[in-house]
Amino acid sequence: MMNIQIDKTIKEIHVREILQLFYPDKYKDIKMKLYSQGNFVYLEYKDKIYKEEINISLKNATKKAVYNALKEETHKIFPYGILTGVKPINILDLYKDKSREELIDILRNDYIMDINKIELLLKTKEIQKELIDDNKSSLYIHIPFCPAKCSYCSFPSKICKSNDTVLDNYVNCLIREIEMISEVINKNDVILDSIYIGGGTPGILNEELTHKLISSILKNIIKDKNIEFTYELGRADMFTKEKLSILNNNKVNRVCLNPQSMSKDVLYNFNRDISPDVFYKAADLIKQYNFTLNSDLIMGLNSDSISDFINEVKTLIDLEADNITIHTLSLKRSSDMDNIKYEDKDFYQVQKGCFDILDKNGYYPYYLYKQKQSLCMGENVGFSKKGRECIYNIKTMKNKSTILALGAGGAGKVFDKTNDKTYRVDTTKDTNIYIRDIDEIIKRKTEEYNEYLNI
Repeated sequence: MMNIQIDKTIKEIHVREILQLFYPDKYKDIKMKLYSQGNFVYLEYKDKIYKEEINISLKNATKKAVYNALKEETHKIFPYGILTGVKPINILDLYKDKSREELIDILRNDYIMDINKIELLLKTKEIQKELIDDNKSSLYIHIPFCPAKCSYCSFPSKICKSNDTVLDNYVNCLIREIEMISEVINKNDVILDSIYIGGGTPGILNEELTHKLISSILKNIIKDKNIEFTYELGRADMFTKEKLSILNNNKVNRVCLNPQSMSKDVLYNFNRDISPDVFYKAADLIKQYNFTLNSDLIMGLNSDSISDFINEVKTLIDLEADNITIHTLSLKRSSDMDNIKYEDKDFYQVQKGCFDILDKNGYYPYYLYKQKQSLCMGENVGFSKKGRECIYNIKTMKNKSTILALGAGGAGKVFDKTNDKTYRVDTTKDTNIYIRDIDEIIKRKTEEYNEYLNI
């Protein structure tokens, strides 16, 4: 229970989101009272009364009142101001009719955003406009298995080995779903612009299962089309020449090699015991093919020396990775770590240094999102060489897009442009239930996709 008093017009969540910014561990202990009166929100906190005019909305004024009071108390500021959602770039859609100058003014004054972050959002949004066709859809296929659980990870993956029979059973179920979604696509004249196989660690599939899965997609979905097709092999120790040849021969044109850190000691500490030498070997293998290479790094894993992170970014640039995503360490209750250092005096300086060096080397920000409980409330930003952007990545962060999803934990969504509404088509995250109930799952998802695609 929180110690705040609010009247019936104010929502507790809007207060809590700002409290968690300033006091992530102790927000429940903060005592304050809020109420609206006339065209103002009033906040009573520690013998002071704060007043905020309701300009954009009651929600906005509530968050501003709490933010300004706690800013005065702690002297902390956050670059995204009161924008606490995971998709800050979508705020720009609310102000399509505004000029650039008007938009900047709104974001600075009404959302208390830093000008550098405003410029980042505007630049990212501009690049996305050139890439996205909202009349086309994406297909996501989930592989919720990993050879080990990284201690910072919160995804519900099942730990197993590449030769476990559960993977055979799972792939067989996926193939049935692929055949199902092929019929849905044909029946509803769905046009795909991207396919993404993610996880988990899809690279855990051995060569036989990799070929079985990919060839089914080629036969049922891609056929003779050339579209963006990404396979997230993930860990460097999952890469083999045979797997890359299978992907290359079946129209996969993007692969993900995600080191997360270049430090052997850091990786070991987070139960991701992969030598950097293995990473370099995997990178050399990829260069033998014409894949677009996506690579991820997590800022904050090396908490003792965050400034070393710039050198890790330089390493990926030197290896000519086409996409480089800079994640900020974010820990959730479902991870094996239950705390995080929420602040680091060097964070913003190092982050800016990384962004600047990427810019100087011809990389552009093309998608962006945030996570709760991240170091210094930092965001995740995907950078790309021109023409190498990942359409699927952008669409996952767009509210108004259709993504058909297969596999346990696959979260599908169908956007109905006519009614400006999104319909969800979810699947159980439990792999055992998924395999056991695959007949019922296929029947339900067929009905739901057909219904929503025809509204």
